[in-house]
Amino acid sequence: MLNLMKLELKKNKIRGNIVGGFIATFLIMFFMIVLNYDTTEEIPFSDYNAIFAFINTFTSITFTVFASVLLAKYIIDEYKSGTITVLFMYPLERKKLLLAKIAVVFLFTFLFGIISRVVAFAGFYWYNQYAHFIPGTLETELLLQQGVSILVNSVMVSCISLASLYFGMRKHSVPATIVSAIIIGSVLNSTSGTNGFTLNSIIIIPATFAVIGILVAYLAIRNVEVKDVM
Repeated sequence: MLNLMKLELKKNKIRGNIVGGFIATFLIMFFMIVLNYDTTEEIPFSDYNAIFAFINTFTSITFTVFASVLLAKYIIDEYKSGTITVLFMYPLERKKLLLAKIAVVFLFTFLFGIISRVVAFAGFYWYNQYAHFIPGTLETELLLQQGVSILVNSVMVSCISLASLYFGMRKHSVPATIVSAIIIGSVLNSTSGTNGFTLNSIIIIPATFAVIGILVAYLAIRNVEVKDVM
C-alpha cells in the first residue's frame, strides 16, 4: 500500500500541491491581519477564541475544496480520460490502487488541515505582539483545548471532503466534484447572525457528513470492478 501511495505521489507531482497548500495557508493568515489592521470602527476579533474560530472556518472551506481538486486529479480525471483502464491492466489489485489514491488525498488534507491552522495562528500571534490587535495573554489551557480541536477538525474535514467523490464518480465529472465540495464546505461553514454560528458548530452535523464521506469512499473502493462506479 505504501509503495502504491509513493507511486501516486511521484506520478502526480505532489510538490505543486504542497506549494498550493502553503499559499492558501499564508493567504488565510494575511486575510486575518488585514481584517484587523484595516478597521475604522471596531476590531473584528475580540479575543483568541474568535481568531481560532475564523481560522478553522476558512481552513475547513479551503481544504474541502482543495481535496476535491486532488480527487478530481487523482481519480475522476483518470476515469474520464481512460488512463485508469491502463492502470487496471497492471498486476495490481484494483481496490488497493483506488484505496491508495484516496488515502493520499485524505492524508494530504489531514496534514495540511493541521499545518494550515498552526501556521496561520502562529503568524497572526507573532504579528499581534507588535500590532496589539488582540489584548491580553494567550492562556496555556486555551492552547491545549484548541490543539485537540485542530486534530478533531482536521480529521472531520478530511472525511467530509471525500463526499464530493460521489458526485464526481456518477458522470466522471471534474466540475461536479469541485462544485459539490464548494457547496458542502460553504453550507457547513457559512456564518449566520452576529455570533458567528455555523452548522459546523453542531457536532452531529459535521460528524454525519464525515460518516457519509467515509461511506462514499468505501462504496467507490468496493465497486471499483463495476464499469460505472456508483
